[in-house]
Amino acid sequence: MSKLPFSTWIRNAAAALSGQHGAVSQQAAEAGCSRQTVYVHGQQLPERLAESDRRIDNLQMEIGRLKEEREQLQKRLQQSVEIGPEALQRFAVVGQAIGISLRQTEELLGTLLPAEQVPDHATLGRWTAAAGQRAGAVLAVLDRMCAPAVRTLCVDEIFFGG
Repeated sequence: MSKLPFSTWIRNAAAALSGQHGAVSQQAAEAGCSRQTVYVHGQQLPERLAESDRRIDNLQMEIGRLKEEREQLQKRLQQSVEIGPEALQRFAVVGQAIGISLRQTEELLGTLLPAEQVPDHATLGRWTAAAGQRAGAVLAVLDRMCAPAVRTLCVDEIFFGG
């Protein structure tokens, strides 16, 4: 069974639907197929067009659904805040500095981020320990610079009551 090109198929259907005397026989001879094939194509054309219309309608509905989904995602994106590694480290260090435990920090981050993006307890501990080391170096310098002023303040406090 040979498969006819779609353009031939359309011409066959047009000949069958035209109603002109001899159009079917002439088209069958030109296409190299039987008259019955021309009539079958004429019957199938409305069915195939209806099927194409249904597929187009389904695709248009899908397009509408995808556009709506895209709009919702755009709205969510506008409201979202990207939390990079530096922000996570800062969150952990500030939380530790104000007295929040690492477990509590981990729990709080779990409310903001997907589970796979939440740093584990050990990572949070390394971040805060490193920040503590850096702060310790700065405080050592500041302590030496502030010591004379603190001594004076202490003496004033002791002898003058305040």
